[in-house]
Amino acid sequence: MATGKKPGPARVNVRPVRGRPPLDETERRRILDATTAVFLEKGFERASTAEIARRAHTSKQTLYSLFPAKADLFVAVMSAHTEQLFSHHMVHIESKRPPRRALTEIGRMTLRMFSAPTFVALYRILVSNVEKFPDLARQLWRVCQMRGNELLAEYLESRRIGGPAYRESAAQFISFVLGDYVINAMLNPDLEMSERMLRARVRNAVNDFLRLHPAQLSRKKACQ
Repeated sequence: MATGKKPGPARVNVRPVRGRPPLDETERRRILDATTAVFLEKGFERASTAEIARRAHTSKQTLYSLFPAKADLFVAVMSAHTEQLFSHHMVHIESKRPPRRALTEIGRMTLRMFSAPTFVALYRILVSNVEKFPDLARQLWRVCQMRGNELLAEYLESRRIGGPAYRESAAQFISFVLGDYVINAMLNPDLEMSERMLRARVRNAVNDFLRLHPAQLSRKKACQ
């Protein structure tokens, strides 16, 4: 029998979401900082996830749920550096700035990353463990080196510089910027890169690269 009352909204039983919520930036930074400190002190082989979890003020279970293997932690630490560089990719793609300015900024950011003491120290750890942990090196190659070349190649293609082999041109540009600096940094712990030296090195690299691969005229107006 009708009562004249409007039916209320249907009740829906919502189950609570199980599992851990995503990391916020503060917690992720804390974990990566602790991971970096342990790797720098112990090296890759002697570093333990238990010590990393203790310093990050989190549980081993939480750490394993986020990074199933120690190699994943190392990759996360290294890629945190490279992602700062990669995050500017779309800015360069969408910018109307001349290629010389964009390539200069890319070169400076790249060289600053490779000359940063923490990155150099982590890179030394990677190089010293390539034979024992080749999968770690392969993973970092894909996440950092290959990804960086692909993004730079995409920028070069957008400006029609260095084609049709844009990936080869991207690798060439990075080699112009870094030159012998990386191997010297691996062997000489006292090597320093001043801002003046960095700017001069990048300026020469950009000049040499654009001399070999001048921008196409059809892109001139878009890049002014």
